[in-house]
Amino acid sequence: MSAPVEGLELSRCSSCQARFLPTDGPCPRCGSTESQPYGIPPLGKVLCATELVHPAAGWESPHRLAFAEFPESVRVLVVIEGDLPAVGSAVTARRDGEIYRARSEPALPS
Repeated sequence: MSAPVEGLELSRCSSCQARFLPTDGPCPRCGSTESQPYGIPPLGKVLCATELVHPAAGWESPHRLAFAEFPESVRVLVVIEGDLPAVGSAVTARRDGEIYRARSEPALPS
């Protein structure tokens, strides 16, 4: 069993070094089943965001989604908890089962 990873957990393929989510299953690039978990900081930047007022069954309305970029150019679709963030704003993400959730972070002083 591997040690827990801080931040967002990804997998890095031992053969081709590809990074991927989710962390289970073979490498999507080369098919290798040998991978190592590693973490990246959970603080990312919103690339785009939307709010669904009529989401799919089982989701609360409004359902807020954002596509965010994290360190090492990792991009993840996240469910936003709280107000819809603006493009360019900071979010902190966490994995909740098979879903990635994020909350807006206060703006840093310039």
